[in-house]
Amino acid sequence: MKTSPEPKNLVAVMGDDSKDVAAIRRIIEEGDYRTATCRDLEELKTLLADPCMAAILDLDSVPLDNRTIRFLTHSYPSTCFLCTSRERYHPDLKDAIRHHLFACLHKPVDPDELHYFLKCILNELTGSRGPPNLTG
Repeated sequence: MKTSPEPKNLVAVMGDDSKDVAAIRRIIEEGDYRTATCRDLEELKTLLADPCMAAILDLDSVPLDNRTIRFLTHSYPSTCFLCTSRERYHPDLKDAIRHHLFACLHKPVDPDELHYFLKCILNELTGSRGPPNLTG
């Protein structure tokens, strides 16, 4: 029997492609996390007003730039930001990817990979927004 998730288990998913958002949402909820979805930046800001452990940004369906991602990570420091995309390389977002995003996931999202990152975030295995350091 699954226990009900705690409030800290909330993951926000921002994307305008309902099929992709639904697929990500199913994966997240299989891991016993709660989800909240939105289609644009203003809705995301509303969702992030309540504590979220993570936010997943769909780079394919919502236009984002380095400045916007930097604003989000500085405005909501307790939330870890991940992104997802069909593209493997985003030269226009290299600064945001390097400095502000916890992880980038390739579509279709691998459930094991996403669950791994969510578990790392939940267990506070990192001291920064970079990839988890599991050595030592």
